[in-house]
Amino acid sequence: MITNTNLGEQESLLSRWWNTRTFIQKRLIRVCLSMMVMVLCLPLYYLGFFGTVEGPLNPSNLGDSLANMGVTKTHSMLFFFSFLIIAGTWNLIFNLVTYFMGTRLTCNRADESGKPCGARTERRKVVHKKTGQSVSRYVCTEGHKRPDAHFHPVRKGMFSKTVFMIALAFCVIVFFLS
Repeated sequence: MITNTNLGEQESLLSRWWNTRTFIQKRLIRVCLSMMVMVLCLPLYYLGFFGTVEGPLNPSNLGDSLANMGVTKTHSMLFFFSFLIIAGTWNLIFNLVTYFMGTRLTCNRADESGKPCGARTERRKVVHKKTGQSVSRYVCTEGHKRPDAHFHPVRKGMFSKTVFMIALAFCVIVFFLS
């Protein structure tokens, strides 16, 4: 969740919470998270997930069991290609839906110094007095009524781009190397 303190300054609640911690608290949290990851990975290691120990999750055993279930190269390619498409377009679909719903909008009205109001804005349908047609009017929490508003789209971050590149790598592996 992002709060809007100033127009140029946005800080998430997690960042604000993290910045209030002392150095010792941050180090302790990081050590605890490392221990939790180790506790999660240790059983996976002994089940053979990383390929060094024989077990049900060993890549060779996993491939054999998938082949016995009837999973083919085409199934794998369709799965990873679908995942690639979803990873590449999720924010476009989210932005279209939120734009048509009229959310993530802020007021464009400028004050004397030229700075926009920036308050949360709501889209309302009103009937135009001269033409009689239904038009959109944007009303902010400060009471400004405007014919336009600024839409804030969601942009892909580092995590989203990483997921996309991993899906692309798996598509290349399945298509060319198997």
